Amino acid sequence: MKLKLFQQYLQKQKIDLIFLVHPDINITYFTQLKPSFSLLLITSNKASFYLTKLDSFPKLKNISSQILKKSWEKKFGNQKVKIIGVNKESLTLTYQDKLKKLFPQAKLVDVSGILSELRSLKSPQEIAKIYRACKITSDAFNYLVKELKTKKLKTEQDVALFLEREFRRRGGEVAFPTIIAMGKNAAIPHHLTSNQKLQPGFLLIDCGASYKHYNADMTRMIYLGTPSASEKAFYDLLLKSQENAISTVKERISFNDLDKIARKKLGKYSSKFVHSLGHGIGLEVHEAPSFSTDPQNSVTKNQVFTIEPGIYFPHKFGLRIEDTLYFDGKVRILTKASKKLVSLNIFK
Repeated sequence: MKLKLFQQYLQKQKIDLIFLVHPDINITYFTQLKPSFSLLLITSNKASFYLTKLDSFPKLKNISSQILKKSWEKKFGNQKVKIIGVNKESLTLTYQDKLKKLFPQAKLVDVSGILSELRSLKSPQEIAKIYRACKITSDAFNYLVKELKTKKLKTEQDVALFLEREFRRRGGEVAFPTIIAMGKNAAIPHHLTSNQKLQPGFLLIDCGASYKHYNADMTRMIYLGTPSASEKAFYDLLLKSQENAISTVKERISFNDLDKIARKKLGKYSSKFVHSLGHGIGLEVHEAPSFSTDPQNSVTKNQVFTIEPGIYFPHKFGLRIEDTLYFDGKVRILTKASKKLVSLNIFK
């Protein structure tokens, strides 16, 4: 993934060596693998992937794979290295100290910015994997709606486990701990799924599958029972807010402006929207692009991100609707499960 482009950057910036160490997600970005432990060393003209004997030995294009021996530190010491690029977001103090001992004359520089920038623009291969993760997520949710009708699922935890089994049954994995929030629990955006029993009211389902290390993120609401007119109105208002933001996505519009558009649609309930409108997604569930207030942070072709407005009424209920989108000049909604409010009378 964009290794040659990254190496051109190293040459231009006169960076002698990039040192990435497990569990840095950028190792997975360049190798598309997640070994139990590894190092990835990159220079302007070569890349070396070091793994322990606990993992299979891969053959990679433009990256040599080698066994990481216990005495690896002795091999890497080199006085000629003057500038080492590191990802400060994941480099521990332990490895920072090791680098200083191995290369005492070298200066450490942070390259997390360029790595984040490279990863924020997705390749066709990455899009295909995210698309598959989103399809698994949507299909599993649709199957969940059918399963709820059987009345076999009794708690938040039951719902979460059912979805996660479905992700795996369909060839995926679990992207992040599934959030299932019943009633007043949904007023907590990052509620920890519990043994709360299902009961009449809004059920929030925030879930995502991963496929070959790439993630999906989707939130849907189900109403258990029959919603009141005011509950329907709140849901419809939120859905219009989300759809309005999605319809406004275009190249170079700032993410902050999209956030403002969604909040404007919520009117007097915008104060109940307590988090940002979305986030980038790929190898990590939260990655660039960021929905920050920086006007320079704007929509660019080949980005994948979520749109997820929410309104929360403490101790009562909460609502959130979320889709994963791909922008290639047009908006592609990848999470295709219906956003029509499903009402299930499962307590009769």
